[in-house]
Amino acid sequence: MKKILLLFLLPAVSLFPVERELLLGGEDWKAERIENIELNKNQAGENALVIRGGEYSPDSLTELLVHFNEGTLTDSAGNFNVTENKASISTGRKKYGSGAGLFNGEREAVVLDRREARSIFPGKVYSGDFSIEFWIYGQNFTDSETIFFFDSYTNRGGNLIPQFFKCYFQDRKVIWNIRNFFLPADSSQFELMLSGSRRLVPGKWSHHLLRYSSLTGLMEYLVDGIPDASVYANKAERETGEYYPFYSGEKGRIIIGDNFTGLIDELRLKLAWVDDYRLSRFRDYSGVYISRPLDIGHSKSSVFNIEARALVPGGTDIQYYYFLDDFKQIPPENSPEWKKFTPGFINAEGGRFLRIKAELYSDGEMNSSPSVSWIKIRYDQKTPPPPPQTVRAEAGNGKVRVKWNEIADPDLDGYYVYFGERPGKYFGSSGGGLSSPIDAGKENEIVISNLENGRIYYFSVVSYYNTASSFGSAIIKEGGRFSAETSARPLASGGDIR
Repeated sequence: MKKILLLFLLPAVSLFPVERELLLGGEDWKAERIENIELNKNQAGENALVIRGGEYSPDSLTELLVHFNEGTLTDSAGNFNVTENKASISTGRKKYGSGAGLFNGEREAVVLDRREARSIFPGKVYSGDFSIEFWIYGQNFTDSETIFFFDSYTNRGGNLIPQFFKCYFQDRKVIWNIRNFFLPADSSQFELMLSGSRRLVPGKWSHHLLRYSSLTGLMEYLVDGIPDASVYANKAERETGEYYPFYSGEKGRIIIGDNFTGLIDELRLKLAWVDDYRLSRFRDYSGVYISRPLDIGHSKSSVFNIEARALVPGGTDIQYYYFLDDFKQIPPENSPEWKKFTPGFINAEGGRFLRIKAELYSDGEMNSSPSVSWIKIRYDQKTPPPPPQTVRAEAGNGKVRVKWNEIADPDLDGYYVYFGERPGKYFGSSGGGLSSPIDAGKENEIVISNLENGRIYYFSVVSYYNTASSFGSAIIKEGGRFSAETSARPLASGGDIR
């Protein structure tokens, strides 16, 4: 009866691995590759993977473009250097991209200088269209706050005429003041003023666009795409068929957010008449997240469940894939090695390193994104195999035969035989060219020769599985516990062991 019980229990130690869990989520998604994906708040207020927010891309007509995204503040158009930055970046409340400029008043401005020795407009007299636009989210909109300021000067017949281009608030309305950029033939000073009629509401994003047509001389100001004020660049400040030329001025500086309290996003100066300011909420239709290789401990471990916390609004979608192998090499994105799965029960085995890929798709208008808050992987980690229960040693003339019972585990790859000249000390050379341990493969007995007669030797057997190393660069043999120790003393009078 005891023998039957032993045969029943022994495989159970090896065939029932330990259940473990891995979690992707929070602030660290262990990403190896991210395309058009960012970590942001989803509709439920959770930190989640979502499609990256839409934002402008610079082109040949873009003179200045500041995204206020995470990282170093730059002009994405490449024309200006940021020489002073007292603003910070808000990643939570933003309009587009991965951040917005956060200004806390008290002259906490951003200052930019032109890299080339000229004005922000090309040539001495600029004859083209231009547009200046930005998104703002103000806290107060007090009279001392400025959004955009550019100062310069122009040389007219040896006379240096000061210029400035300013956008500021007055009575919670936006005012544009453009002084001495448009000049009459006699070079007398000339100022254009555009006063918005809408009082801005604190705590709400709004878009502001000033655009100029060189064909008609019209300067137009729009709030959220709706015309709010207009003026013509002439003394009558109305449509007369004539308008003053625009003098670009000499090199100056741009100041953004002086004394302003609130947020600024997507500030752009473009040498064109902007018709449609609207951006899709998201940059593209799709995005891809691929995790770093996740070590599940053993090549013979198996993944049995992958769950995901996701929100999938109507018209959006998420596709999930996994890749499991013994090396830390990522397959091509469209390789059939990526196995598609639906979150829940799966059956994956045959590798130590697991990667997860999630493809997120927006709705058709790119205004709604799915989100993934976390991905949970549950797997059975293969534990080291048990040692043989019975080990015997038979002495002969300069030899010892070591035999042991087989382990009833189909995943077993072999046995190591350790031996030495003292109990528990198995790692030295026998002196006859042999060393411990000896790999017996899947055999359950070996003969060790070239042993010294009269000396006692101690033996123990360890079962092993083949598995990838923790570095994923080689296959190693991972053993479990040592068997009970046995010993034998070879003698010249001992029989011949083959």
